[in-house]
Amino acid sequence: MAYASRQTSYLVGTIGVFLQVLGLWGRYSDVQLGTNEASWNIAQLTLYAGFAISVLIIWRGLRVPRIQPATTVPIRFVNVAGLKFAGAGSVIETVALASNEIIRRLSPSQQYVALALSLSLLAVGLLTVTLGMVVGLTIEYGLIRREIIAASALKRWLTLVSVILMFTSIWLTASGIFFYLATEFRTTLVNLLAAVFLGLVAPLVLVPAKRVFPKFGAAISIGVVFNAVVYFFVVVVAHAPSYVPWGLLSLALFDVLILGLKRVMIITRAGLVSSLVIGVLFWVTYFPFSLYLFPWSSSPQPPLVAVVLSSLAGAMLGNWAYAGLTSVVLGDVMG
Repeated sequence: MAYASRQTSYLVGTIGVFLQVLGLWGRYSDVQLGTNEASWNIAQLTLYAGFAISVLIIWRGLRVPRIQPATTVPIRFVNVAGLKFAGAGSVIETVALASNEIIRRLSPSQQYVALALSLSLLAVGLLTVTLGMVVGLTIEYGLIRREIIAASALKRWLTLVSVILMFTSIWLTASGIFFYLATEFRTTLVNLLAAVFLGLVAPLVLVPAKRVFPKFGAAISIGVVFNAVVYFFVVVVAHAPSYVPWGLLSLALFDVLILGLKRVMIITRAGLVSSLVIGVLFWVTYFPFSLYLFPWSSSPQPPLVAVVLSSLAGAMLGNWAYAGLTSVVLGDVMG
């Protein structure tokens, strides 16, 4: 089978996406710390630099040569499905960034709701771009692992790290907007909805990640990156007291549990059962945000039931997403 790789586009695109994630978390910090000035700062520059890299690399990867050399085998598959997802997401981001620049110049009283909508739209666009990168990188990694395409040890390692970073970026982007909304709109309903979506998004990321990387360590690797970014913005940027990243405990337990359960049940059911750890240990998973945003999650209370159920829903969605994308996107490769 002839295969046209876009590995360079996805690897460089990973850098662009991760810079955007850091920039977006910086924007959340700017707003919550009251430093949302009109002039550009490091967070703004990081966000826009990542956006520029992503747009350029998506455009580069989607370009198809008009003339194929006569000596080559006809190409049956070009790995551009992920780039097309990312391209759609970059359009959403463009609209969000344009509106964000306008909103930042309004008075604080005018910014309140408009800025929340703008940042939410930006998060949706970034999630779409990141999903595209995950799709493309997962295809690249799968074909390298099955030796369908040849790759050096360095490229294999870089692809693996990039997939981990992109799975983590989905979690960071989604959780960041829910932390922001729960902080800005301090109502019981918003708080509960934020907790429910946070309970859902973790297994939605971790379950497909374990399908891609079935060996022990995938969830912990994602957790290390997630907690490192959170620690930087909470302690270094926001000047909060230093803390122990207890969230790694629940992720390690998830990793161990799903690995053991795979021996006695199918992987989809193992993912469902293991995802209960995220909901039951919600206070640990999202520490230190749970300390001041969701203190009720430290003990058995009625809202925690909704969070546990949402973690099960996240695992189900994760399994469906993996199966759906595998059948649709990889159909042309395996067929």
